[in-house]
Amino acid sequence: DNSVLTGLGAEFTGQDTHVPAALAVGGWDPYDSLSAYGLAYQPDESVLKLHLLGGVHPVHRHMSVGSSLLRWQVERSIAWRDEVHPGQDLTLCCHAETGRPGLERAALAIGFTLERYYYDLHRDLGSPIPERTVDGVRVVSFPPERSDDVRRVHNRAFANLGSAEVSPEQWGARIEDPAFRPEWSSIALVGERIVGYALCVEEGEAGQRVGWTERFGVDPDHRRRDIALALLSRSLRAMRADGCVEAGIGIDTPDSLGLARIGEDLGYTTRDAV
Repeated sequence: DNSVLTGLGAEFTGQDTHVPAALAVGGWDPYDSLSAYGLAYQPDESVLKLHLLGGVHPVHRHMSVGSSLLRWQVERSIAWRDEVHPGQDLTLCCHAETGRPGLERAALAIGFTLERYYYDLHRDLGSPIPERTVDGVRVVSFPPERSDDVRRVHNRAFANLGSAEVSPEQWGARIEDPAFRPEWSSIALVGERIVGYALCVEEGEAGQRVGWTERFGVDPDHRRRDIALALLSRSLRAMRADGCVEAGIGIDTPDSLGLARIGEDLGYTTRDAV
């Protein structure tokens, strides 16, 4: 299907994740061909949260196989919890690709609730990028000497999403990665206080330079001032001036309202959404 979920599943399962043997299942047709699969994995064994993955071969779709598989996963996950972690709260979650509503409908029908959206946005850098400014805010290139200050703003910006704090070691490893581009990255300052950041890396191959905004956020006390637009505008202009042909960013949001401004104001378009 060329589904974005294929890459998402490979990324998750390629990590050091725990897959209980009782929570992996395959479905075979009469010719012994694998036609459906499901598994649940635990990214962090210190947190009782299972991610559900599954799929059905196109030939066997629209036969309620996927819905039955998802119900089996939920029931088996609860039975596994009762056996291994009795009495504890268990969270189950799964990703559904927008534009392919089957999984979302099946999940909502058995008690899942919609939690967050993840958008993959892209911008052709062939046309100029409008400059955006905010009164009382300076947007400048990323200063390496203030890297840890930016890390603390990042942790503050994502604290209410339940994200684990990024440690100095984790942060430093990414900042020192050869793909990181401090000259494309931006911070927003009120006085000398950092209130926002956009950290960028380089992607692409065969001479097609592509810029990607990898980490991006605004201090909760300074949101709704268009600081995000000013940060992205500066980074996009820096990428374009350096010869990039395209830029991208991943957005994690509880709804799609903020995306309209980014699209209308800076020319981003949605490529994938989960």
